[in-house]
Amino acid sequence: MNYVSIHLYGNMGIVEDRKVIFDSLNDLVNKYESPDSSYNLNEVEPSFMEGMTKGIVAFRIKITKIEAKAKLSQNHPVERQELIIKHLENTSQEDNIQVASLMKKNL
Repeated sequence: MNYVSIHLYGNMGIVEDRKVIFDSLNDLVNKYESPDSSYNLNEVEPSFMEGMTKGIVAFRIKITKIEAKAKLSQNHPVERQELIIKHLENTSQEDNIQVASLMKKNL
């Protein structure tokens, strides 16, 4: 299994401002919805949004330390790494495609 992991350490604070939470959710929708998506949080029923955001605990973290590790088949021969890259690229999962891209950079 190939992976990249990042551990963040720092001081965390809970965000309770509903506008800040909504704006963060809106940023996520804009980033991860496909460009041709008609989904827009501003068009969602306000009572529905209010109910849904009650289940969210938003936070900010002031990062004091970052640890990262990558296991990208670097212990295997180049030929095997290339086969793994091709296999990962032939999936529709974005995570697999990103791992394949990192493996290419690592070759």
